Amino acid sequence: MSKNTLLGIVFLAAGVALAAWGFMNLSTAMHSKSWPTADGKITSSTVVKKVERYTDSDGRRKTRTIYKPQVRYDYALGGRSFIGSRITMADSGSGSESRAQKISKRYPAGSICTVYYNPDKPEEAVLKAGITFATLMFPGFGILFAVIGVAVSIMGRKLSPGGNG
Repeated sequence: MSKNTLLGIVFLAAGVALAAWGFMNLSTAMHSKSWPTADGKITSSTVVKKVERYTDSDGRRKTRTIYKPQVRYDYALGGRSFIGSRITMADSGSGSESRAQKISKRYPAGSICTVYYNPDKPEEAVLKAGITFATLMFPGFGILFAVIGVAVSIMGRKLSPGGNG
């Protein structure tokens, strides 16, 4: 098996897995619009800065900074207390500190909020129900990786010795 074929299989498998997870998350995000709501209270709202180190494709060591709004809230259902931290079904960080600050400021500590909770798993909750751009990104990237995997495998077969090309 050629390196390109193996690389294609890896991309295809990763793409299928990411797309499957992404579509499950997308389905949950769609259903969250019809979840019941409860009154909640924001207990903290900050922005977390995370510096990640990685090696680029040329082997150079680099860093990138990710800023993520971190919002915690309390809500009660049927005499049980819950603590939530998800804003949307696909919370993600950003390279923009101002964007993360803007999201965090929407949920100031001490404010009352509406919490959408899963009636089958009341510990699963979000502050913003429904589909967001981020919930569309994961299945989209999964499909893209799968397509790249197929293309790399096909090209690898055509370019390899004994291939059809």
